[in-house]
Amino acid sequence: MRLLFFAMSSAGYGETLIGMSLARQLRVAGIESFFIVEPTSEKLLRGSGFPYLVLNNSMGSFATLLVDETVRDFRPDAIVLSDYFTYCGVFPKRYGVDPWFIERYGLPIMPIDIWEWANTEFAVDVFQGKAMSVARRIMDMPTHLRPVPICHLDSDSRTYPFRLWEGNERVSRRTRHHLRETFGMAPEDRMVLLAVAGWQQDRYADENGDRIADQVPELLVHYLRQLPPSARFVLVGSVPPVLADLADRAHVIPACSPHRFNVLLGSVDLVLTLNLGATTLARAVLSDIPGLVLTNRFDVPEKPDIDRVEAELSGLSEDVRSWLSRTLPMYPFRMWPLGFHSFLDPIVAKNPYISTFAHAELLDEPAVLSALHGVLYDRGVQDGLARERAAYLETLTDHPGTPEVFASAARRLGLV
Repeated sequence: MRLLFFAMSSAGYGETLIGMSLARQLRVAGIESFFIVEPTSEKLLRGSGFPYLVLNNSMGSFATLLVDETVRDFRPDAIVLSDYFTYCGVFPKRYGVDPWFIERYGLPIMPIDIWEWANTEFAVDVFQGKAMSVARRIMDMPTHLRPVPICHLDSDSRTYPFRLWEGNERVSRRTRHHLRETFGMAPEDRMVLLAVAGWQQDRYADENGDRIADQVPELLVHYLRQLPPSARFVLVGSVPPVLADLADRAHVIPACSPHRFNVLLGSVDLVLTLNLGATTLARAVLSDIPGLVLTNRFDVPEKPDIDRVEAELSGLSEDVRSWLSRTLPMYPFRMWPLGFHSFLDPIVAKNPYISTFAHAELLDEPAVLSALHGVLYDRGVQDGLARERAAYLETLTDHPGTPEVFASAARRLGLV
């Protein structure tokens, strides 16, 4: 069987990595894969062993001619969208093309459904008081491939949960020691990884989005500065300039090769993120690496609303109050700085994945500091999270393997 993957992420790696993970796991079943990507993802595909085609928005509608040629030459049996949401948005916005031109090939379309669309209203909350409508076309598709972790493990006649990353990202003690030595770290130091995707520091056609993208790192620096000197930071990707304030105890690394990032991830003591849906977080959980997610549930449009936040949190530090006064309006987000707070309610509800990492509200300074200290230095907290990860991983072990799950989806489409 041959699969043609569309992984059209233009400012991040997550969706492409999910597709590549699926394709790698299907190799053992003799399934061949070809990827169509944007320039951002080319460094992931280079050296992966998968053939690929890079499209660029400067091609406009002519990009579809290259896709036509690829379909003619590769002769796929099915198309995989990695993921549905990204695919729906990129072709109209960047190429001026109806994304469903692929239906003319007469091939089954298998969407990777990262966000469990059947449980949503097909509207994503973004920035301050805005919503992004998404086409319901996925509901007409007979199979939905859902990555786990992130999604629930529940399956039905149309839903096929598959596990991400069969392996473990942990590195050897020798590699870990060598990396820390290279960074000038002592053996007892704690290494915190913060990866910032390109889309998190993009410029948006929204003044609120731009402001929150710029201002949140300032508050994060305030928190990280309060950790003991033994806490060191590795900042990877589109690192905001304000994080340069951590230069005396941080190493800033531009977006790097998959191999180098894997070594970094496997060596750290904590993955810190402001993105609940981060693939880096999912990989950490699968590799038994602690994680901490900072999100914001508060809608704070004006200064009088700060008192309401203080009452709900039973206090607000003077530093956070001052920062919030300068930053307003503030909107809820589970994926900084986009939003996605209420949209992700179905993903969060009764999902055992959520218990595998620590979580704190961004505006709750005591809670953030307690979570950071706990995960890095408190054996009781560390052991508790380790038990949650172990229980979750045991559940995943009992779940059918990815080739078996995909075979069931393929049978539903009449491919096998």
